[in-house]
Amino acid sequence: MHLILPIMIAAAASAAQAQTAQAQTAQPQAAPAPPGSSAAQAIPGAIPGAIPGAIPGPQDPLPDLPGGDAVAWPDVESTTAGEAAAPDAAIRYRVEVTGLDVLGLDDEFRGLSSLWQRRSEETNLAQLGRRIAEDRDLVELLLRSIGYYGSQARITIVPGSADQPATIVRVAAQPGPVYNFREITITAPPGALGPADPARIVTRLLPIRVGDAVEAARVLSAQDALPIRLADAGYPFARIAPPDIVIDHAGRDAILSQSVDLGRRGVFGAIRIDNAVKGMNDNHVALLARFKPGDRYSNAGREDLRRALVQTGLFGAVAIKPTEGALREDGTQQINLDISSDPAPTRTIALAGGFSTGQGVRAEGTWTHRNLLPPEGGFTARVVAAQREQVAQAELRMRNFGQRDRQLLVTGGLTASQQFAFAAETVGISASLARESNIIWQKDWTWSIGAQALVTRQRDRSVAGDPRRTFTVLAMPASVTWDKSDDLLNPSRGFRLTTRFSPEFTLRERSNFNYLKAQIEATAYKPLGDHLVLAGRFHIGSIVGANRGVIAPDRRFYAGGGGSVRGYVFQGVGPRNANNVPTGGNSLTELAFEARYRFQAFGQDLGIVAFVDAGEVSTGVSPAFDRLSLGAGIGARFYTGFGPVRVDIATPVNRQRGDPRLVFYVSIGQAF
Repeated sequence: MHLILPIMIAAAASAAQAQTAQAQTAQPQAAPAPPGSSAAQAIPGAIPGAIPGAIPGPQDPLPDLPGGDAVAWPDVESTTAGEAAAPDAAIRYRVEVTGLDVLGLDDEFRGLSSLWQRRSEETNLAQLGRRIAEDRDLVELLLRSIGYYGSQARITIVPGSADQPATIVRVAAQPGPVYNFREITITAPPGALGPADPARIVTRLLPIRVGDAVEAARVLSAQDALPIRLADAGYPFARIAPPDIVIDHAGRDAILSQSVDLGRRGVFGAIRIDNAVKGMNDNHVALLARFKPGDRYSNAGREDLRRALVQTGLFGAVAIKPTEGALREDGTQQINLDISSDPAPTRTIALAGGFSTGQGVRAEGTWTHRNLLPPEGGFTARVVAAQREQVAQAELRMRNFGQRDRQLLVTGGLTASQQFAFAAETVGISASLARESNIIWQKDWTWSIGAQALVTRQRDRSVAGDPRRTFTVLAMPASVTWDKSDDLLNPSRGFRLTTRFSPEFTLRERSNFNYLKAQIEATAYKPLGDHLVLAGRFHIGSIVGANRGVIAPDRRFYAGGGGSVRGYVFQGVGPRNANNVPTGGNSLTELAFEARYRFQAFGQDLGIVAFVDAGEVSTGVSPAFDRLSLGAGIGARFYTGFGPVRVDIATPVNRQRGDPRLVFYVSIGQAF
């Protein structure tokens, strides 16, 4: 036989019989509504220790069952006539659940259900009864968590038989109507320090509106977010009382009432930091803030300062606590920021190695002290040993030099290079001042200006006899970038435009000459739907004032490689002599087009790319387009928290003698 246990979660009542019983959800000790009153009631199921005023959610613990451990259990007749099932008889059962999957609650129920989680265990009638009672309350809480307060659950027990020995427990949820908020009232408590009518500010920031469903998760999320939103609006010390939420079953709606004292409006005051890191004093930290004393306080400004401190690499942990300061004449209150921190190790040794087509094996080692010259004066010694390059270099980098994200960089050292087009040994020193962009603060405008002096002895492999000449070069490189893209490492919309200029003076043996090296690069990005992005790149350059033959070989234009024209090795694009050696040129043209498709698979964030690149190097001053070298290929993208890792494979379309058939590239970030 079938035994049906109807469980009424909320009874319907006529408006004429309705009575109102108001209670706060966070007061489990409040007296329950009298039996039979169902027109209005406080949200039931409050959990001791829960957030005051919170609606119980699916993850909250179940309240104690009424009546202690005693669970009433109906008589269950055996399928064998004349026999009654013993209360301690062993029972095995399976569970069938309906009505919750369409509401998106099936997984939550199975994760919390006593019936479901213990379905593989052998049990008895009394234990099964208690599990059913627990799941009755669980279904009630789950349905109420998404706004269903006029719900009903039916549990059907089908005892086992000779053909089907396992007992079947069927749980069927009947949600009923969704209850919505009819009214939201925000008031100030007596003696409030803030505005007398906080509703004008709070209702704008509270992500709940009249007409919204009474969903527990949404209400809890709104209450958690409200202090943060008020702090961003300039009220970091608002006093927020738990909300009163009253359910009206007759009207099938609810009223939310809440008391909020906004307090005085705050403005940024003093910044004070401990002395955990040498040189990081109050004055230097103030350079990192994107606000000034007297600006309206916001949590976003405070968090941005914290992230900027972490970005320096000098701190292992940073905490910023806002504290109440002095009252100002205009009635606002200063909010001081007290910073506590733990220092990070300042010295780092790094080793790296790799292989690239055309450049061969490469090994690199660096030793870095990030605060050798406080504050933020980092020193790096770098050594590179590769088949085609050897470097010994020292670098001094002053970050946040007089201004946030402004950098002073001084480098000097020795380099030796053995490329297809030339061989060079160089000693030089350079200095630059630049405004940088980074993932914390991507800027619309960045720039750099610098000076460079070097002496280099080079062999031009494109000239018969490989003559070796000595050049002394003085250069003043500068650049300006306008960036309207949406992401530094993985842009999907917008554009970037960069111009580079470098006036250069060269002394070659007994002659000297001047020239200007100029470049313009533009990239653009266009999304098509949620997964596909089209990207394009255009890059031209020109050297004006001297012909290719007199310019130092390593100062000429070359093309080819992962950041230039894929499908070719470095210096693989452009004119060559009779021995197939690249000559370099006075002008450069590069074009690229990519289609980037991003998707989820195997639990990973992945992407595939198809691309076509083109480029040309010319001995003329004007960039040319008549002899473009084409490369095409595909790539994979592995998206990470710090940007995409790209792996590309490409082949030259109009392949020349000496060009490889396939070239691989691995890097971090998109190609452009």
